Amino acid sequence: MSETKTGFVEKVFNTDGTSSRGKWYAYSFKLVDANNVVDPMFYQLGFNKPCGFKEGDYISFEADPKDDKAMTVVEGSGSILKNAPARAAKEDGGGKSYGGGAKKVTKSDLFGDIGGFYSEDDIRRMSYSAATGHAIDLVGMLLSSDGLVMSEANTKAGTAKRFESITAAVDKLTIEFFYDSATGRKLDTVADAGNVDLAAPDAQLPDAPAEREAPEATPDESGPPPADDGDTSGTF
Repeated sequence: MSETKTGFVEKVFNTDGTSSRGKWYAYSFKLVDANNVVDPMFYQLGFNKPCGFKEGDYISFEADPKDDKAMTVVEGSGSILKNAPARAAKEDGGGKSYGGGAKKVTKSDLFGDIGGFYSEDDIRRMSYSAATGHAIDLVGMLLSSDGLVMSEANTKAGTAKRFESITAAVDKLTIEFFYDSATGRKLDTVADAGNVDLAAPDAQLPDAPAEREAPEATPDESGPPPADDGDTSGTF
């Protein structure tokens, strides 16, 4: 569900890379309020160049939650607002948020220190939304690979049973992913497959497989497409 965001543009960022189709750029920005408290979220524009606004402008736009660190700007929803509120003078020294403003911190037993505009309810809402999206993706993969047992009866009762099974799986995985993210517990309960002690005295090499001809290497076609070189005027 989209949320309306308003604030001053604190800083615009761009990252770049190269794919088989050439150079690409991705853009994002951060907001700061009139009291110089920086919003911890990164607002992502994707491959759309920032147009119509610059650092220091007072803007409003719609954004969709992505995870606990970023939101995606709804294309075409942004506008520059007139009659911006007066901004407080920035303070110098340590203990400041990004951009130099005084840092506001909320203490949370579950999420730790929460800075910027957000309350514990905000972080809980966004984390739950992200966990739900991940759960839906995993249930979809399980269904497509017959990894989730479903009733096959082509009846109203069978349809109702499948609905209950799918929604129950999404709910269960959502809660698991939510607490995995909030507490980091999987870091303590899942072994690191990459942690191999090569100096262990009892380590044995597996039997060497029969030699096979190495497959011909194919070029790496991964990477997002380059930014659109078309007209970037108008709303963002």
